[in-house]
Parts: sequence; structure tokens; C-alpha cells
Amino acid sequence: MENMTMMRSSILFSGLIILCTLSSFTSSAAELQRFPHASKANGSISFLILGDWGRRGAYNQSQVANQMGIIGEKLDIDFVISTGDNFYENGLTGIDDPQFEDSFSKIYTATSLQKQWYSVLGNHDYRGDVEAQLSPVLRKLDSKWLCLRSFIVDAEIVEIFFVDTTPFVDKYFANPKGSVYDWSGILPRNYYLSNILKDVDSALKDSTAKWKIVVGHHTIRTAGYHGETKELVTQLLPILLENNVDLYVNGHDHCLEHISSPNSPLQFLTSGGGSKAWRGVVSPYSPSEMKLYYDGQGFMSVQITQTELDIAFYDVFGNVLHKWGTSKQHYSFMGCLLSLCLVACAAELQRFKQAPKPDGSLSFLVVGDWGRRGQYNQSQVALQMGLIGEKSDIDFVISTGDNFYEDGLTGVDDPAFNESFSNIYTAPSLKKQWYNVLGNHDYRGDVEAQLSLVLRAIDSRWLCLRSFILDAEIVEFFFVDTTPFVDDYFTNPKEHTYDWRGVTPRAEYLSNLLKEVDSALKISTAKWKIVVGHHTILSAGHHGVTEELVTHLLPILKSNNIDFYVNGHDHCLEHISDSDSQIQFFTSGGGSKAWRGDIKSWSPEELKLYYDGQGFMSFHMTKASADVAYYDVSGNVLHKWSISKEIDSATHRTFTYS
Repeated sequence: MENMTMMRSSILFSGLIILCTLSSFTSSAAELQRFPHASKANGSISFLILGDWGRRGAYNQSQVANQMGIIGEKLDIDFVISTGDNFYENGLTGIDDPQFEDSFSKIYTATSLQKQWYSVLGNHDYRGDVEAQLSPVLRKLDSKWLCLRSFIVDAEIVEIFFVDTTPFVDKYFANPKGSVYDWSGILPRNYYLSNILKDVDSALKDSTAKWKIVVGHHTIRTAGYHGETKELVTQLLPILLENNVDLYVNGHDHCLEHISSPNSPLQFLTSGGGSKAWRGVVSPYSPSEMKLYYDGQGFMSVQITQTELDIAFYDVFGNVLHKWGTSKQHYSFMGCLLSLCLVACAAELQRFKQAPKPDGSLSFLVVGDWGRRGQYNQSQVALQMGLIGEKSDIDFVISTGDNFYEDGLTGVDDPAFNESFSNIYTAPSLKKQWYNVLGNHDYRGDVEAQLSLVLRAIDSRWLCLRSFILDAEIVEFFFVDTTPFVDDYFTNPKEHTYDWRGVTPRAEYLSNLLKEVDSALKISTAKWKIVVGHHTILSAGHHGVTEELVTHLLPILKSNNIDFYVNGHDHCLEHISDSDSQIQFFTSGGGSKAWRGDIKSWSPEELKLYYDGQGFMSFHMTKASADVAYYDVSGNVLHKWSISKEIDSATHRTFTYS
């Protein structure tokens, strides 16, 4: 007993020396502590990920550990990552808490698991003595153990950024219920969180690793019991998106889960099945994003090379539940220089991909001029969009602008975003990607807010840029920022103030935009080419023809043989068939306030529909045909139009209208 006491005293003394050294390092550098981890001789790296486990072997913890050992040996893993909630229910009571050995050292005994464990803290860990888990004393007791609040593992081809997520969650401070949290080292909280976000953002920006992975305890995207962590969605997710992170890995929800981002490479992976699971609560989620949800125990593996990343999820018996892989091109140094040169020399429109259905077809809705907090029949139009969207099995929604009335958004925290968008378009069929352009009313507010990644983080459906391309294989969409073309907004803005940041000098902005659109249209090989803008080109409505677009944009559309120009601006539903070209002009601006009551005279041969009321449009497209329909606020079909196309040669196209 005396020898044991002396040994623990020695460990404590050694731990204090190490702790002082670490404290000195931390205080002298406002950076995340970095740990190098060598990859294998062939440059690859393999590891397991486990979360929410520490229950002294109960709730199948030991069985999961057994399978981890088997898979770990098979994959020749280099280390293990723990996503937190390491010791239930209330963390450790101190460095001499027997649970450390009972839930860790005595459980993960397989030879393959005697590698470094990199661990973050979970909310249950914060209910105990946090400093105990962080203490070098535990590392002395079991050299596998390494736990810090936030840190970096540099494994050469991959950098892994561990983030302390628990202090982000408001309810642990405002409504802790019966739990007591150990906030030593956290307060003042705002200062702590601000520093974490700055450190993580800075480290990600500085990273030159081929792959970037961020690990935290709490969810960002999940269909599980706890749901999405709004504080992380708002504060951390924009940083991950901006810095092109490949994976965000978490625990917290006691399940195994894989959610794919529709318009970024970021994958959300939950590995929280280390012991107690089977919550039985699953929220609805887009099938196109939800790749796996398994409400049981298990773990995951990751294998990485310079060019490939492969993940697999395993259940408590070692069965493979799900596999997924991605690859990256490996560029030489000269190749990188060439790529940078090309980017610098050609300012191309940003391009997004949208996969068609397995049969190659594509369906989508178009709505414009809508954002009025549900008023002026916006909610009724949204209801019918949901019904038609389900019936048509739509792939996405296009908004033709004037997204938020009367004066855009005041900032990223403007409640109008939820009140006019997220809380209105709630039908399951509308939980698809929304591709948005800006309208003139949007330019009267904070334009940068609508373009911000923060809004995408709040509602993943939202994607708004000034101008961009959507490549849906059989069709390419060219979204064009039309508001800066209109002279009146500059020379006669009346009482309105427009946000021209990013647009001035105007002449240069418009010249570049026209060149980019023309170039992109010329090189497009899609069967169908559709241009989307807010402002009308041809219209019999209140605003009428936009002369600046007729002069500057229309010649480009004609010379490149586009099929459709789709717009909003006039609060009506309208179809004009151009007698001088094959272009069809579709107006979908009836998302809310309408009934202007003024219609200009127009050739009956060209004007196929003019409806001075609320509604929206649908498109169904295949390689050979396009079908368009207009619907009113009650879901009645106002007008249908179809076209079929045969490609006889590279230069000859045959059209059949109906």
C-alpha cells in the first residue's frame, strides 16, 4: 500500500511538471496545440472512431470493443479517435477515479487498440472533474490516453482539428436542470468561444494537408434524438464550409449516421454508438442527403491516402452497415501552379452540380417575388408548391429573386429569413436545394447577408450567389445577377438605398459578367441551356421590357441558342414565345403579392399566357423533351407547354412544340 502511494505521488509530481510545461507552451502561443502522427511507410493512414462509450463494459460496450479490436487488426490502424462522452454518467470524479480503468484501460485491451487515442470532451464529461480527463496523470496511468479541449493532429496527408463543442451549447449554462458542469478554464465563456473560433479558422486556413477533418462531440447535421446543434450551425459550420473541410465527425447522438452536403464536399459523420443506444427517435431527413442512419451500437473506420478517403460503419457484431468513398486528384507542384494561373487568368462563374434522377430526368419548381412572412397568399402558394412538388418528385427549387420584401435582409440574424423562408416552405417535397438569385428588393438590404454561408448553415436548402452555374447533366442553368444592369437604380434610386458592395465599379462588373456568361454558354455541351435572372427581358406586365437586358444580355442568349429565359420581377405568370428566335421567355413572379391590374398590349402569336395573380411554375425535363406547367394559388393548372428536341448534328436542332 505504501509503495502504491509512493508511485501515485511520483506520478502526480511528474504530471505537475508536464502540466506546467504544457501551460507554459499554451500561454506563449495563441495557437491550438499540435501533435504530429506519422503515416505508414506507403503514405496511408487508418483509424477507428468511437463515441459515447464509457459504461464499465455495460450496454454492449465490451462487445463493441471486441469488434473494434478485430477490425483494427485487419486495417492495421494507426490510432483511435473518441468523439466524447468518455465516462458516464458524470465524467470522472478525479484522477484516481477507478472508472478510468474500468471503462477504458480494461475494456479496450485488444492488441490493435494499444495505439494512441485522441479524445475530445462531451457534455457528460463536463459534469465531472474536467481537469482530471485533461491531466497528464491519466496519460501516465495509460499511455494510450490523450485528451485536450481543442487541438490538432498532424498526420501528414490529413490534419484533424479537435474542437471543444460543449461550451457552445447555451442550455448547459441557461438551463442545466439537475446537472452541475465544471466550467473551470472556460469562463469568461464569450472570450473562450471567440478564441476557439479564431484559432480553428486560422489553423484551417494555414493547413496545406490534402484532407481536413474536424472532430467535435456535438452534432451539426443529424436526424437523431438530440437534433442539430444550432449554436454550431451558426458559429462553427460557416468556418468549415469556407475552409473546405472534408469531414465533420461527432458523437452525442447514440447512433451511426452519415449525412452528405448537397453543395459542398463536407460530409457529416456521427459515431456515437460506443455503448448505450437504441433511442428509437429519428427525425425526417432528405433521402438525397441521408446516406445512413443506424439506431444502434457500433463504430466507424477511416482509411486515407493522398488521393482517396474511404469510410465504413460497423455494428456490434462487426457487420458492415455502410461504406462510402471519395477521391481527390493528386496534383504536382507545377500542376498546382498551372491551376492557380488558370484561376487567376479566367474568372469563371462558380459551378454547382445537381444529379438527375436515375432515369436521367429532372423536375423542379420556379417561384419568384415571394418573401412576405406568409402574407399576400405566400403561404397558400407554398402549400400548393408542396403538393405539386411531391406529385412531380422534384429535385430542387429555383427562386427568381426578390426573396425578402420590402428591403431585403438587415443581416444574417434578420428573423425575416426564417419567417419568410424556413417557416413557410415546410412541405417535405420542398426540403430540397433552393437555387436563388437576387432581385432589386434584395439589393435594398444587406446583400452580403443573403450570400453568406451563415444562412446556408441555418437552413441547408439555401444557396444564393450573384451569378453561378448549375450543371444538372442534361441541362445547364446560368444564373445571372440582373439588378446591376438597370440604370434607374443608380441614377434615380428615389428614396431607396442600394447595397452596391461587390458591384462597383459597375462598368467593369457588368463587362466581366457578360464575358463570363457568354464564355460559359459557348463551351456548354448540355442538351438544354436555361438562363435565370430576376428582371424581365420580354414582358407585357407592369415593369415591361428591361431595355438594358435587351441591349446587353439578349444578343448573347440568342447567339448561344439558349432554350429558356426564366425571370421574376413582374408579379405575374407569363409565357412569351419569341418570334425572332427559339427562346421561350417565362415569368414566374407570383410568389406572393400580385394583381397589378396593368397589362401592356402584346402580339397574340407570342403571348401564350398572361395571368395577373399568384402562383408558380413546374418543369419536367429529359434529354429529348421539356414540359412546363403554370399553377395558380389553388393548384389549378393555368397553362401547359411542351417541346421536344432531336439532336441531328452538332449544329442542327429540330424542335417540336405543343
